[in-house]
Amino acid sequence: MSEQRMTAARWYQARDIRVERIAVPALGDPHQVKVKVAACGICGSDLHEYAAGPIFIPVDSPHPLSHDRAPIVMGHEFAGEVVDVGSAVTRVAVGDRVAIEPILSPHRDGAYLMERYNLSPQLGFHGLSGGGGGFAEYTVVGEHMVHRLPDALSYEQGALVEPAAVGLHAVRQSSLKAGDSAVVFGAGPIGLMVIESLKAAGAASIHAVEVSAARKQRASKLGAVVHDPTEATSWSGSWRPAMAASTSPSRSPACPPCSTRRSPAATPAARR
Repeated sequence: MSEQRMTAARWYQARDIRVERIAVPALGDPHQVKVKVAACGICGSDLHEYAAGPIFIPVDSPHPLSHDRAPIVMGHEFAGEVVDVGSAVTRVAVGDRVAIEPILSPHRDGAYLMERYNLSPQLGFHGLSGGGGGFAEYTVVGEHMVHRLPDALSYEQGALVEPAAVGLHAVRQSSLKAGDSAVVFGAGPIGLMVIESLKAAGAASIHAVEVSAARKQRASKLGAVVHDPTEATSWSGSWRPAMAASTSPSRSPACPPCSTRRSPAATPAARR
């Protein structure tokens, strides 16, 4: 029987991502799940890997958990349909619609080993650290990495679960209480997720600092009061450092300590 092939986008080096035909991955563990990818986002981290990588992508030696190195399939913000499951899988079944939690962290028998598994020294990401990814027709992940989607959510919305979780986590980690006001530095995708999370948390007023015309418009549409630091403006009230959600140092000149991270940062700190 001939080997099944699929189309995938693989990172070879900075500014070298190739769309190729590669083998369709197969289950290799009883707790694994095979997913047919339906929608995948392009993260700011993906853009940085393309422009100036490697950052997270293993090149010289394989990642300790994926046992893979470049070239690797990219894409870690995605959702799809379960098309095959291992013999020990209990969380999902064939036909389920799922969002992927792309964190690579030590695991056993379908579960992460650490309570705070995102803090593992071996941390990696499916779609950045090897082992497959969402820029492909199919991928295989552990059952601990899949979450069923409610029927009301589309696959496109499912692909936004991972970045939405970043914004929600930032707000939950902050000291914000219902009725507080907050500032978000950077109104890109993560910043917009922070704004939505602040609204859900009961923020009385939300201010967004942004220079991009398109992003200012979007933040305003979501209900934020927008401030452009390149324009003369005055703010009332006493403010402390705020939530920074910028992938570019040039995006947030009003918050230099928060805007120099290479990957999307949602750093909670501020309320009035």
